[in-house]
Amino acid sequence: MGFFNKLKEAALKEAKKKIMEELGMGGDDDETKPTMTTEEFERTKPDELRKDIRMISGCQDRQTSADVSNVSSFQLPDPAGEAGGACTSTLLNILYADEQVPEDDLSFVEVLEEMRIKLKSGGYSQIPQLSSMNPIDVN
Repeated sequence: MGFFNKLKEAALKEAKKKIMEELGMGGDDDETKPTMTTEEFERTKPDELRKDIRMISGCQDRQTSADVSNVSSFQLPDPAGEAGGACTSTLLNILYADEQVPEDDLSFVEVLEEMRIKLKSGGYSQIPQLSSMNPIDVN
């Protein structure tokens, strides 16, 4: 394992330990296991974790997000340059199109599904992901 991976692993371990202690889910030693269920956690989590934060990432953790040398192929109304990200350009394309039809409000899931379809049809293998601080109804 390289130096930076060791550093990252140690930092993540320390951050997890502090979060667990703060939430009352662990002690000072590694042998203390969380005893809180998901339901208990959801009921007692701090307000900071109750925010409605959602994120669309460019790909799965095991993938790499693609860059494109010419974003004009994404038909954006005002591309700010020639090169850019395939996922970002696809997202902007969908949002600009949605803006033209204000009576249709796309959900996060609909945007994600549309992004996946457009990227796949464009020959990109990356699969955008949706993450959230809170549960999302995907049905």
